[in-house]
Amino acid sequence: MSSVTDKLFADGRELKLSNRVGKGGEGEVFSLVDIPGHAVKRYFPQIAGDRESKIRAMVGSRVSASATTVAFPEQVVTDGRGKFVGFMMRLVDKHKEIHELQTPSSRQKHFPKADYRFLVRVALNVARVFAQVHSTGCVVGDINQRGILVSQNATVALIDADSFQFIHNGERHLCVVGVPEYTPPELQGRSLKEIVRTKDHDAFGLAVCIFQILCMDRHPFSGRFKAGDMPLEKAISEFRFAYSGRNTEMEPPPGSVKLSDFPPYLRMNFEDAFAPDHVGKRPAPEMWVKSLEELEHSLRPCSKNRLHHFSRLAQDCPWCRMEATYGRPLFVNPDIEPIIVGDSKVDDSKGWMIDVAALLAAVNNCTIPTSVSIALPPIDQTLTPSAEAQQQRDSQWLSPLVRLAGVGITALGVYSLTVKHPVILFSIGLIGFGLFLLFKKGEEKGATLIARHFQTWSKIKTAVQAIQAKAPLDKVQKTKSEALVAIEQYQTLSKSYEKVRVEYNGKRQKEQLESYLSGFPLRRASIPKLRTSDFAALASYNFHTAFDVKTRNVQQVQGIGPVKEANLKAWVRGLEAKFQYNPNYTAEDQAKIRAKQAEIVTKQKGQDDRIKSLIAQLQAEVKAFESWRTQNHPELLTLFRELSQLECDIRAAGGTVPAKDTIAPHSSGYRSTPVWGAGTASTITQPARGVSSPCPICGSAMRLRTARRGRHPGSSFWGCTRFPRCKGTRPY
Repeated sequence: MSSVTDKLFADGRELKLSNRVGKGGEGEVFSLVDIPGHAVKRYFPQIAGDRESKIRAMVGSRVSASATTVAFPEQVVTDGRGKFVGFMMRLVDKHKEIHELQTPSSRQKHFPKADYRFLVRVALNVARVFAQVHSTGCVVGDINQRGILVSQNATVALIDADSFQFIHNGERHLCVVGVPEYTPPELQGRSLKEIVRTKDHDAFGLAVCIFQILCMDRHPFSGRFKAGDMPLEKAISEFRFAYSGRNTEMEPPPGSVKLSDFPPYLRMNFEDAFAPDHVGKRPAPEMWVKSLEELEHSLRPCSKNRLHHFSRLAQDCPWCRMEATYGRPLFVNPDIEPIIVGDSKVDDSKGWMIDVAALLAAVNNCTIPTSVSIALPPIDQTLTPSAEAQQQRDSQWLSPLVRLAGVGITALGVYSLTVKHPVILFSIGLIGFGLFLLFKKGEEKGATLIARHFQTWSKIKTAVQAIQAKAPLDKVQKTKSEALVAIEQYQTLSKSYEKVRVEYNGKRQKEQLESYLSGFPLRRASIPKLRTSDFAALASYNFHTAFDVKTRNVQQVQGIGPVKEANLKAWVRGLEAKFQYNPNYTAEDQAKIRAKQAEIVTKQKGQDDRIKSLIAQLQAEVKAFESWRTQNHPELLTLFRELSQLECDIRAAGGTVPAKDTIAPHSSGYRSTPVWGAGTASTITQPARGVSSPCPICGSAMRLRTARRGRHPGSSFWGCTRFPRCKGTRPY
């Protein structure tokens, strides 16, 4: 039996081992002194015999040359007696296990400058690596978070390649293990020792991995079952994708992303990967590459936080929603060097500085009325009467002659009654006709013209109200209010920046304890009764460290009952017992303060961009509004020419031109929230119920009437006081 100190050889060359860089259940990994960039995996003696044929087949097929980002076996390693002990492979150094990136608390420690664009690029590279593996004919099989490594440059590498399923010259070398949370539904609960894995099985685990990267470590099958407990493995076996548009009877954890936050192609891939009708035809790695490239191209920065990037197809920022739910930042950039950008710079006491007074002046210089009315054209006084007016004026001379004729005919009728043997009916007829002519009321001077005047003025009012209603007033006032709110939010952030150091000094012991407990990730803990699927479920509910367990209720997580909760709390208490407060101001304290300041500066920069964008938008909208106010309205000019002619004709016919009531201005319907510097909020003025507006036909007063027939007998309505001459009505 060989020992660790025995000489090792690869292809006849003696290998000089350096530091041990890893240890697992099958063996140990050592870097090499004389072959940079390479390492040796040395199996434990009881394991080596079972692995020899597979490793020799992998090396013989030169599979490592086809996938440069995978730590495939390159050469067989033997001891001095020629006995197989392991293999030589590429050394994957300066990489971290992928859960250190996708878990927010670990990301801030190991990838402090990583924003969401970095995560999307990593997910894209994971898909590309899987495509490389499948191109070699291998199947990963045992997909897990410790086998996928990530560098600070977002490159991805796979290790433990000796566990991959490999078929060579008809000989099957199977992958006999697997982690339940990455195992597809059709394999859940089955022994994997005799199962030939397929690329479609890998496609399920790859989809889970991509979902966790993009969704802040949420597992796609971890959520709240509507009808009781639902362990993660059972949820997977029953295809209960918690975020699906299908009815899976599962709800996502609070503060989670939504599928609608992603572009359509990516949403479709997740649905297909986790749906029962797509077993055997799940999205391949190449399809994920395409959809993730679509997501990468659609990313835009959040207007409130520059570290937040999300798809422009999403309705709002999912990371702002998540931070609002849990109260902790997802992304923190500790670098806030004193830089100057335009008129802005980082100040030690205020953070990101902008000229608030100048920005306020720019907003308030945009004068916007609370209501709008358009100028009406003047009445043309130079017109001459029309022929119709002349005819109506001439008809007025007939009225005295008609009444005189009435007197004569009436007298004749009376006389005929006094003669001997009168024709009574004829006499009465003469008297009646004479009285009719005598008392016939002559038409009001210019009555027809006056009625048309009322109708034309009603059309003018309707046209004016329609034009005023189209005024872009609400839009401009809304933009102005948003700009003022953004300035106020910036100032609130500046006050928070001022208080960071003072507040930290007041709670240093608490901060140190939080930092201490946050350094113990759940995924690395050994806690009785808790399985890997429990840790995945905890992560889906934003439980990542001992600090999360201490400060929140773990029983909200599906599958975590009183016993597991007690074990988790006992683990936290054991860690707390070892905590020691350091009263001295440390470099870690400075780093914590700097990180908090950097978080605020990032938000201040976001508000700065938003304020300037809103001001530019406001100025453009004000200019467009002023242009609208000065434009001509041809339909009004036509109506006013008609009204001018009617007024000229009424005067010519001897009538009195009716008074024209005023047209109310259009008040803004936008109700702004009163904010600092915003002034008084606008209001909507509506007529009180029970008070009628003028008649829509003639403009006269109206009175309340009750319908006696028609479709709604007994209902109330407004009717013109000039009825039946005018039949104008309005609903009540």
